[in-house]
Order: sequence, then structure tokens, then C-alpha cells
Amino acid sequence: MISIQRRFLFIDLIDNFLEDEFKPKLTKKKLIIHHYSKVPAENFFKEITYQLCLERDESEILESMTKMNRYMLRRAKKEPYEVVVKDHPTDEELNEFQKFYNQFVKIKQTRNINRYRLNRLKRLRDQGVVVFTKLQNTNGEALCYRIYIKDKEMVLNFYTCTAAWIRNRPDLKQQIRFANRYLLWENMMLFKKRGYKIYDYGGITDIEEINKFKEDFGFKGVEAYHGFETDSIFGKILVRLHWRKKIYLFS
Repeated sequence: MISIQRRFLFIDLIDNFLEDEFKPKLTKKKLIIHHYSKVPAENFFKEITYQLCLERDESEILESMTKMNRYMLRRAKKEPYEVVVKDHPTDEELNEFQKFYNQFVKIKQTRNINRYRLNRLKRLRDQGVVVFTKLQNTNGEALCYRIYIKDKEMVLNFYTCTAAWIRNRPDLKQQIRFANRYLLWENMMLFKKRGYKIYDYGGITDIEEINKFKEDFGFKGVEAYHGFETDSIFGKILVRLHWRKKIYLFS
């Protein structure tokens, strides 16, 4: 399990990720947020997340994806790509990623990485559980990022973004087209070589195109669990605001 803690007004907020057992820890001054728990609990809700077994042979993993994806990976090898992997990214590298990601989400119309989410990522980095990966061309221009958190057996794809927001560079069109698939494949093989068993790509979204992308790459839906745990009145108010007002304090 991965756990980080911070103070928010009158309460301690604790984020737990990838738990493989559940031990209630209710106190009057804590709100515990459970993300991608591997085990259910009474107050948790179930989500389908996409996972792929990395213990299979490389040929089996390739065979599980669509013919078009195999073609695009072969085609991607002709592009001037360089993969950067950092197991302990610097603040500057995470700030650079944040700026890139927030340009990306403008066209995807989803939540950006605000100061809170960036600081949470840095706290996870300080625990040694973040893997920062970037795909750039030989000119050093970033085309795609993927950020992971990891435990002993699993890697969770925490953030993904591409340079799809760049519209005025026809010279980058082909490079951007293949970047996301290529970095995904390279990372899958990286984590396979490091001995990880499961690659978790995250849950089903409201955007069918994203779900289909994961399925076409061979990922299968499995159950994961999320939830809140608190005996604090203030904590219960925060949870109610999170769900009813769509404030998204904890994600």
C-alpha cells in the first residue's frame, strides 16, 4: 500500500493507493481516501479498471492487441523518438509535465493538474513510488508523457498526455500521431523487464474512444475499489461536497 498525508483546514487527509488489505483506521480528526484498492470494503464503491498481465511473453501481449495497433507500433519505430525514464523526477521536471498536461486538457475538457494535485504527485515522488516517462524527438521536443505510481507488483498509469494540442506544426503531425502508442508499449516492456506483474491503465471513462483504445491494446476490465473513511463531522461534510457539488477535492 502507498499512503501520503496532508493537513486540510481542521482535518488530516490521508490518501491510500493500491491497498491489498483493508484495516479500518477511523478517528475524529482523519479522512482517509482510498484509491484503486485491490480489496472491497463496506463503504467502498466498485469500478471497472483496465489491466494487462505483464507476465505473459512479449509475443502474446502483441497478439492480444489489434492488427492496427501492431502496424502503428512498427511504423512508430521509424520516427525520431527518444524515451526518457526518471524514477525520481525533479520538481522542475514535474512542473514541466504540469504545464504540458494543462495544455492537453484544454482540448480534452477534463480536470487540469492544479497546485494540490501537483503537490500530491511530489509527495508520492518523495516516497519513491513515482515513475516519470517522456517521449521526445531528437530535437528534445516533448510529444507525450506518462506518469505512474507503483507498488511491488503493479504499476498504475496515473497521468497520460500527448502533444495533440499542437496544431501549427505540420512537421510534428506524424510524430504526434504515433507517440502515445509508442510510449505505452515501451513502458509496458520496461515494467515487464523490471518484474512487475500487472499494468493498470485506469478505469472506464465516459469517453468511449478512450475505453476502446485500452481494449484495442489488449487491456481487460477487472474490479477495483474506491471510497472514503471518516468519523469526523467535518470529514463527512467534505465527502458530501465532493460527491454532490462535483468539487473533486480528493482526486
